[in-house]
Amino acid sequence: MQTTARSPIEKLLTLHYLSLFRFANRLCGSPERAMILTQRTFRLVLDRSRGLPVPANGRAWLLSILFHEFLEARPASSLRK
Repeated sequence: MQTTARSPIEKLLTLHYLSLFRFANRLCGSPERAMILTQRTFRLVLDRSRGLPVPANGRAWLLSILFHEFLEARPASSLRK
């Protein structure tokens, strides 16, 4: 069996996956949309964070990224009241 070394960012994502998904589910109100949002967040973090040190409060950092992704994905019409 071959094992692959994971980066600190990958370990952080694995550790906080459930928290991120639950937060996304509360924001979206749909498990399917929450899964997509969580995956988009993971992809963004993995693509842009290679070689960067893990922040001291990694969970809060990840939740902040997920929330900003959620806001960017919302249609502009839903922000007008």
